[in-house]
Amino acid sequence: MPDTKATIVDSFRAHQLRELLALGANLPETATEWFVDVGDWERLEALLTEMCIGGEQSGNALLETVVSSDATLEMLIAVKEVAKRLATKAKGKPERAAATLLYHLSVASALGQHGRTISSRDPAEHLPLYAELAEELSDEQLAAVFKRAIRGIHENRL
Repeated sequence: MPDTKATIVDSFRAHQLRELLALGANLPETATEWFVDVGDWERLEALLTEMCIGGEQSGNALLETVVSSDATLEMLIAVKEVAKRLATKAKGKPERAAATLLYHLSVASALGQHGRTISSRDPAEHLPLYAELAEELSDEQLAAVFKRAIRGIHENRL
């Protein structure tokens, strides 16, 4: 007697299998692709500014902070907290990607500028994402934040 296991897929009708395969063909893009999509300064600034309406910050001020070599650790922590709040109230994928990218920019900036981690995660866990963003982002200033973070992680062995 052959050792075969029946699965739920075995009981699907042809139209159900087509629907299942169609879902697989339309898988959402990866998070990195979303970051790259919103990762030019103008688009990211516009999304963040729209999300900050009624708040104290503007998208430009937030971005200027994360790319500034003069940003203090406290300023970067404040941007990280703003990014977390924006992510929770994001209405769609582009807004969520913008807020999450801002979060990573603040964490990466703290790593690159101050050699400090402001995230609960091990900085080494961020390396694959930061390496990809350093190469893929079209905006040089934003990509540079991730390049400095990578150097900071390696130099400080964070």
